[in-house]
Amino acid sequence: MKEKEFETLWGKELWTQKEVAEYFRVVPSTIKNWRDQGLLSYWQAPGSTRVLYYRDEIKDFCGKNSFCKKGGGRYQKDLRLKREKPVVSTKPAKAWRI
Repeated sequence: MKEKEFETLWGKELWTQKEVAEYFRVVPSTIKNWRDQGLLSYWQAPGSTRVLYYRDEIKDFCGKNSFCKKGGGRYQKDLRLKREKPVVSTKPAKAWRI
């Protein structure tokens, strides 16, 4: 999503499911799953199938989840984890016998 599109999007109070999915870089069915789990509040007109999400709820959801926090992306590895060196034996490997 381009920067200008983000500016326009943040100006809107209600976002469509597609816009929310593009913002989080997930498929729309993931947004539906989050909605079904009660993680995102939404608004739906009576008799309509269209679901809209509140901008402020999206901000709150983003603040509560680690993949939205500044300095970290959902595709960025957590560099704070201490990686252990693999165990390497000094003994020669035994030959396989059949």
